[in-house]
Amino acid sequence: MKILIGTNNQDKLAQYRRVFQEVNFDAEILSLADLQIDFDVEEDGDNLLHNAQKKAREYAEISGLLTMADDTGLFVDALDGEPGIHAKRWHAGTEYERCLKLLDRMKDVPKDQRSARYIGVVATYDPRNKEIWFHETKAEGFIVGSADEMKGDNGFGYDPILHVTSFGKNYAELSNSEIDVISHRTNGIREFIKKYLNK
Repeated sequence: MKILIGTNNQDKLAQYRRVFQEVNFDAEILSLADLQIDFDVEEDGDNLLHNAQKKAREYAEISGLLTMADDTGLFVDALDGEPGIHAKRWHAGTEYERCLKLLDRMKDVPKDQRSARYIGVVATYDPRNKEIWFHETKAEGFIVGSADEMKGDNGFGYDPILHVTSFGKNYAELSNSEIDVISHRTNGIREFIKKYLNK
């Protein structure tokens, strides 16, 4: 079967393809570019679920394929939940510059008040029967104290500055197998497969 992933982000696509392969689910994983879809779904919702479901539904209706899409946010308690669902659009510039901006906003916040978490939602929409599934996952941690503590190269976004409590290291330092324990994409794929095969 063919499954469209509602993104052109190569890091996300690589993770989706890797997980589907690891769970031995026979599917051809396609990107928007593979289908020459250059339409950007407007993420106009006020929560992750709305945005993920909207992307999955609209790209599925365009392509006619079962479609998965996700939305992720970084929620920092000391910043009243910022960057939140606007993690990528929160500050202009590169991912590295966004990390530096967040660290600057947190420079006077003590370590014991730097709690933060990734929250991610994966939505899957089947245009044939209009059925939709979704799954939410959280990864708890705290924001590191300075740019000197930014570590790891196995990630993107704010991964170098979110220290994951359950593993004792930054998200970008995690191995693929460790990421699979807490990743919303991995857990969303597994949840979809479980529901799909049990239909």
